[in-house]
Amino acid sequence: MIDPILSAREDRLKEIESCVSSQNLVLLIKPNIPGPDKNTTEAHLLVRLFHHLIQTSFSVLTSTPFESADGPYQLISLVPSDANEFKKKMIHLEDTHPLGRFIDLDVFDSYPVSLSRKSLGYTPRQCYLCELPAAQCVRNQTHPLTDLLAFVKISVFDFLKKEMEDAIKDAMMKELNLEHKFGLVTPTSHGSHPDMDYDLMIKAQDAIMPYFSSLFSLGYTSDNLSDLFFLARPLGIKAEKLMLNATQGINAYKGLIFILGLIILSSGYTLRQNQPFSMIFQNIKEMTREIFNDFEESPDTAGKNAYLFHGLSGIRGEVKNGCPSVQSALLLTITSGHPLHELLIHLILVSEDTVFLKRAKSYPFYLKVKTDIEKINPNDSTDLIRFTKYAIDHDLSFGGSADLLVSTLFLKSIRHFFK
Repeated sequence: MIDPILSAREDRLKEIESCVSSQNLVLLIKPNIPGPDKNTTEAHLLVRLFHHLIQTSFSVLTSTPFESADGPYQLISLVPSDANEFKKKMIHLEDTHPLGRFIDLDVFDSYPVSLSRKSLGYTPRQCYLCELPAAQCVRNQTHPLTDLLAFVKISVFDFLKKEMEDAIKDAMMKELNLEHKFGLVTPTSHGSHPDMDYDLMIKAQDAIMPYFSSLFSLGYTSDNLSDLFFLARPLGIKAEKLMLNATQGINAYKGLIFILGLIILSSGYTLRQNQPFSMIFQNIKEMTREIFNDFEESPDTAGKNAYLFHGLSGIRGEVKNGCPSVQSALLLTITSGHPLHELLIHLILVSEDTVFLKRAKSYPFYLKVKTDIEKINPNDSTDLIRFTKYAIDHDLSFGGSADLLVSTLFLKSIRHFFK
């Protein structure tokens, strides 16, 4: 019987031969993970991660992904350059990146032999768990396979968690630091919120960051999507309390705790299940399919009144429908480099921002302001300043849309981790 892994390796060599014959320099990216299962979540994540690093750092001509019994891999043809110098850069990446020990970056300038560390004067790669050469530990079976795989899983998870935390903080700060923001808090203005300022928003961010991190962990370590929303709710309640304690009772980020929290929760689950990026939104729909029950259970709130009297489902409708406003804003970021003001205006126009409706005090005025916003030129600072003054004078604010902007920026920055 033919061994599927050996057969997959032979097929890979044929692909490399074909690629090398047409280009002068070829890079093979493949996971360096022990054990018979070569198609783990970690293996796929590692190939996508290092593929992204190569694409953003070097001149890539072609890039082709492959699936096989020996695990996923990527073949990249690069602009011809000094093969030895390029191999040294790949060795440096393997040796210095937090996850470099789990990836092989093999460089070919001819077939069938790749450039070796030894030929360039480098020492052999070390074992995951000790300082001995990896080949020696593999040959002698020095470490149990379970220990090696556990180390890989923990290392990849810790790296992802840190990347997510950085992406969350960066998204929140980009929104907060945006000036002339239509009544929202900025570094130089409390906007239409006399009880808030920049420092208070920072305190609120610091209070809720551990919650977002916990949500990613919960999503990433769970195999049961139907339970996730239920399990996450106590974390959200705790985050609100921590925020209110930090701000002395001022609601700075309650909406963000909900919408970004769900997106982070779904992102963790989607990553762990090795699902495509688009499944983040489908999984949110699945988790929140009964979210409108809140309208039956909740006392009179701005959100409930908007739904009962105007048919606006607000943030609940956003998540129940798989975040269509965020998806449309993401599409804008992909098609061209839209400035943040343009994204914010787009989100105000396409979403049902019940914070904005409450501030507008009437539905007709809500609709009128939307019409006015549609005429703003996001590239004209005079236009932005003028409408910001108008918003402050009329006590308007667009907190719900700002939360969607943060969510959009977060998702844009983590896109490369997914299929």
